[in-house]
Amino acid sequence: MMKRLVVIVALSMLTITGSVISFSTPALAANESDIYLKVESFTWKEFNDNGTQLLKESGPIYGLGASAKSDISKTMTLKFKGELFGGSIDYDGQTQAGTPAKTDTEYFGFKMEGDAGWKFMVAEKSSLEPFAGLGWRWWNRDIQSTATAIGYEERWSTIYARLGIRGDHAFSNQLKGFTEAGVKLPIYTENEIDWTVFGLDTITLEPGNEASVFAEVGVKWAMLKVSVFYEGMRFSKSDLDDVYNAIYQPESKADIYGVNVGMAF
Repeated sequence: MMKRLVVIVALSMLTITGSVISFSTPALAANESDIYLKVESFTWKEFNDNGTQLLKESGPIYGLGASAKSDISKTMTLKFKGELFGGSIDYDGQTQAGTPAKTDTEYFGFKMEGDAGWKFMVAEKSSLEPFAGLGWRWWNRDIQSTATAIGYEERWSTIYARLGIRGDHAFSNQLKGFTEAGVKLPIYTENEIDWTVFGLDTITLEPGNEASVFAEVGVKWAMLKVSVFYEGMRFSKSDLDDVYNAIYQPESKADIYGVNVGMAF
């Protein structure tokens, strides 16, 4: 039921983003929009209190996204972006008892972001735009069972603020370069662990929120738009759970490097 609800929300999010692309109100016309495919190298690591790595998940994640940017005045802008992503990656870690284990982890999720910016020209064909906004990333992490270990699912959700600056430069009427960089400041993060497979209750943990960075650089040629990007996620150790008072989420880190290829309108 939860996964079905998330799919509905995610599809609705992409529909809304697509609607932004086709604004008919002149004051909110989407003067920059695109739809794109993405592939990313995703790495997830967890660490104990001594900083020793407990597990590592790594592999390709694939996605579909859309974004739209609208001028609301001569200098103020609004930008919205939505993405769906998923894939199967390698798990190299251990069981709860500490026994080494290797398997696969299935990922599925979505991301929504919106921000407001202040755009100004720094040269005839170059602009800069400081921006601030909010984002929400939700994903299902499904560790697969093996012959010697039982897998389980986690459902993560993090709401965060985004602060950064973006810029572009028009080399010609057809060719434009663009870049973006900033910091993510998580506001609230939740990890719901489904341990009913072990005969235990589902528990909810609240990992600590730590700042991370993001960056993107790319080019737009005619309708083709290509970029490379990096996105980090950082979560400190959670408090003990409220059910058994014995379970916690270790310090966790994600590093995401990828490529977007799409069409701009």
